[in-house]
Amino acid sequence: MIKLFVFDLGNVILPFEHRQIAVKLHEASLIKDRFTPDDIFRYLFDYEKGFVNAYEEGRLSSKDFYKKIKERYKLELELEEFKDIWNDIFEEDPAVSEIILYLKERGYPIVLLSNTNELHFSYVMERFPIIHHFDEWILSFEVGAKKPQEKIYNMVFETRSLERHEALYIDDIPEYIAAAAGYGIPGIVFKEAADVWKVIRENCV
Repeated sequence: MIKLFVFDLGNVILPFEHRQIAVKLHEASLIKDRFTPDDIFRYLFDYEKGFVNAYEEGRLSSKDFYKKIKERYKLELELEEFKDIWNDIFEEDPAVSEIILYLKERGYPIVLLSNTNELHFSYVMERFPIIHHFDEWILSFEVGAKKPQEKIYNMVFETRSLERHEALYIDDIPEYIAAAAGYGIPGIVFKEAADVWKVIRENCV
């Protein structure tokens, strides 16, 4: 029996495409002839070395993150303009929102476990009410760790008297699901809402 549901945010609850960030930053650069949008994308979002990692682990403030990118690429952007480019990448998946509301109505605890940053999450809180139905948000920039680091997974259970096998973790990234399994937390790789419904029907009577 599943007693706790743990959801990833991006590309599970809120589909997004962040390559458009690199394209728009390139357009705003005074030295755009020196690099391509792909160069910007790799610098920001490389899995291991991306500059965003420090920001998403809370080691950079939003203002410092913006300033360093502005300086590196000589951007003609004020902070508010940068925020618009950085944040306007999300949409809501109504089918997943339906699952969240279903679980909430039936009393299942639901936790958000996300690699994210202050600007993105502030925007999400304002624009997507579904986020406020969660019992807890565990956010990388607040806890100082990112998936697949063990620390962030452990925080799901810090205030709960549940066994790890009683949780279900839902994420679109197979490596994060595999890491969770290594820490004793079962999960499914998210592709579509129907996959989650199938698990609910089989495990939540």
